[in-house]
Amino acid sequence: MNNVTVIRTDTQSVVAKIAVGKEPQSVALSPDGRYAYVANAADGTLSVIKVTSQDPNRFAASLDPQSVLTTGAEPRSVVVSPDGRRVFVANSSQDTITWIDAKSNAILGTFDLRSSACNNPDHERHFQPGALAVTEDSRYLLVTRYLSFTSQGGVQRNDMGKEGVVCRLSVDTLSTSGARLSNPVVVRMAPQNSGFLDQKGNVTYAFPNQLQSIVVHGNAAYLPNVAASPSGPLYYQTDTQAFVNAVGNVEGNPSDGGEINLHLGGRVPEQGKQELYFANPDAIAFTTRDDGGYAYVASGGSDILVKLQVQSNGGLAFTVNDTTTRYIDLDNPDSPATSGANAGKNPIGLVINAIGNTAYVLNYVSRNVSVVDLDTDKVVKVIPTADLPTPGSEAEKVLVGAELFFSSRGNFVNPSGIGSSRDRMSEKGRQSCASCHPRGLTDGVIWQFNTGPRKTLAINGTFNPRNMLDQRIIDASAIFDELQDADFNTRNVSGPGPLPAPLPCVVTPGYPTITQSTIDPEHGLVIGQWHDFAEAPCVMTPFSVPNAGRPQPTVMLADSTVEVPALDAMREWQHYGIRTPNRAMTKQELAARGGDPSGGVDDTDIAQGRQMYQRAGCSNCHSSGKWSASTKNFMSPPPASDIETEAASTGANQSQFMFQYLKNINSYSLNAVGSGNAIDGYPAIGGIEIDSAGLKALGYDFNGDGKGSGYSISSILGTYNLQPYYHNGACETLGCVVSDTNHRDAGLSGQMDPIVDEHAKMVLIKFLESVDANTDPF
Repeated sequence: MNNVTVIRTDTQSVVAKIAVGKEPQSVALSPDGRYAYVANAADGTLSVIKVTSQDPNRFAASLDPQSVLTTGAEPRSVVVSPDGRRVFVANSSQDTITWIDAKSNAILGTFDLRSSACNNPDHERHFQPGALAVTEDSRYLLVTRYLSFTSQGGVQRNDMGKEGVVCRLSVDTLSTSGARLSNPVVVRMAPQNSGFLDQKGNVTYAFPNQLQSIVVHGNAAYLPNVAASPSGPLYYQTDTQAFVNAVGNVEGNPSDGGEINLHLGGRVPEQGKQELYFANPDAIAFTTRDDGGYAYVASGGSDILVKLQVQSNGGLAFTVNDTTTRYIDLDNPDSPATSGANAGKNPIGLVINAIGNTAYVLNYVSRNVSVVDLDTDKVVKVIPTADLPTPGSEAEKVLVGAELFFSSRGNFVNPSGIGSSRDRMSEKGRQSCASCHPRGLTDGVIWQFNTGPRKTLAINGTFNPRNMLDQRIIDASAIFDELQDADFNTRNVSGPGPLPAPLPCVVTPGYPTITQSTIDPEHGLVIGQWHDFAEAPCVMTPFSVPNAGRPQPTVMLADSTVEVPALDAMREWQHYGIRTPNRAMTKQELAARGGDPSGGVDDTDIAQGRQMYQRAGCSNCHSSGKWSASTKNFMSPPPASDIETEAASTGANQSQFMFQYLKNINSYSLNAVGSGNAIDGYPAIGGIEIDSAGLKALGYDFNGDGKGSGYSISSILGTYNLQPYYHNGACETLGCVVSDTNHRDAGLSGQMDPIVDEHAKMVLIKFLESVDANTDPF
């Protein structure tokens, strides 16, 4: 499916499919319509499509084989300046922007974001550009930092601890000089009041995060994003928010323009509609070029198009009142226009035509485009862009897994019509697995989980890509042993958790006396009996009752006759559907492929760093294709002798954990304020070690039995793109990690530490930054 689909808008039909590079992520058109530029993330290339006939009756376009440009690793955004002179590409893993002459399609130069003022105050941080936009006067280029980092004085696991960043660069589209991206101006977007209260009635704040989209409209820029509120305790109403942030006066002195939280507009639905919230806002588009009119936001998790008013000053407002805004359900199984083959699942892209009356919504999972009449706010047609997998195939299982991973709702087969077979993935569509694990990776947030401060773990390192039977132990404190245990998060984090009073339930084998339970029958993917949504199972545990293979809802894709078990499908997607981001290209690779070598890393440094990695004993803990020595070596459930808890008398968290899978590197309370466990030269930003009830967090042997200290060994597969580091976010850079002498000593077994100078440290960091799925493991 590595192609671009061309749709004729008067007939709403596909007129061409043009093959491009691997994993196309972004497309931009030249103002005259003669060229389309496609950023191919997995290839590190930009494909240039030449349109030779724009006549809709004789449309013709093809890939120019001489204009496939290597720009850098993981290009995820491409834009064309409104004057048509320049093309800009954001290379996420490379930390660069490539700029191109649109007339000759020649690369003019590379801007290094990491070492620029855009990345102040810490150039060790991975900027990871997420999205680009050019102002209407073609004078400025805006680039987002994809993940948020701690602000000055901020700490992890705190609503107020992080900030989003947009950097504005001055552009001279008439110059070919390499210095013509210049004068960085950084706009820092602060946490904002979410409008929701926590369970104790306290105001909560959220910071903008996952900045993968930015659109300039008038003199402002708008950024739909998944905002994070991690202070906890985790609560489905406050964990993640659906922000659209703004940067004002982008052509003058740009500044933080605040936000609107789309979730607030879902509290009271319009008459005849159900209460739904708008998880994972992925794209925004406007009906007019100037202020006024409407904006529409694609909610990738909830399969919804959200409508907003655009005020005369550029502000956004709900269409009805402070609690109600209009939405268009793209995946309503009760409507023929949006069900079956017409369902729009996981909308991630959005454009509106020039006269502002039609929206085209790209749906990633359902592989189609929903056409929405904006005069009536209704879906009027759905255009397939790619075939769905063969029924019964492994590819079908993986796609169903992707559907559920990205969905905050979920629609399941229910022959009896009894019980809740919809919206089981969260409470009223508030969040999906992908809200915290974008693309199966990490949102970079340290959350206040039940067991303590915990970073969202990237799932790409769960399985060895060279041996899919090789699985690491999941969760930092080894409190789970199966991927299916994630259903506890679906129920207790994204959902409302246990019922206030027990109900009759389906008896679980081995527990015949338990006939009532507080397990919620309306949420989650473990159910009491196949095709029966009326009663929940009586028992769910992390260890003693395996959750793999239990009765679960099923999904049937459009035009398929096969019911795919939902929880099993999610495991298959995590097995096969998550791609580790590619490492930064070297100078030598860029030069060999016709790119600009100035934006590359040095392969000599990587080679020397690989040797240093082994000499320093890093491979003793971070080995095999999953780059972790943590290995599940038993069939669930684990032996009872492997399971422990801390004594209640110690005041510690009482969750069970598998003690044999913990490795102690003295990282408990690492770099937390006042902990006495600091890393020299780096700020105290680590999350403090308390659990959601205020008890001592897991990770330390409080009762002195030798069984509680440490954490499950994390994977470093693709680690450069997966910051911050450690369970509590103690480090935001690999330089900080390598400076942790306790960590280094843990792999040496009494040998002399080879990291004796800055050069040794530098090359080790360069190797760590280079570890991806193509790196030969130890």
